[in-house]
Amino acid sequence: MGVIEREGYTLYCSVLFFDPLGRYLGKHRKLMPTALERIIWGFGDGSTIPVYDTPLGKIGALICWENKMPLLRTALYGRGKIESSADKFPTGSLQYE
Repeated sequence: MGVIEREGYTLYCSVLFFDPLGRYLGKHRKLMPTALERIIWGFGDGSTIPVYDTPLGKIGALICWENKMPLLRTALYGRGKIESSADKFPTGSLQYE
């Protein structure tokens, strides 16, 4: 679930993960805000790049332009995340392939 997270005086663009029963598993904070986003959003520190085992398989998430960061994608793949078309959200297109 995509959210705007606040910690102290900093806002983060984040993804929250929940299990099938609705229990919180963890989060991922966008590492590098894009362009003018840097005026508003904080930078993630890289400590929140999780992959979770679920009944649907292993899931992880990257936010927006993070899908174009080869080393970040490699970190997810190294944790067992399998690529899917959901990686292309939020544009809804396959233009990155």
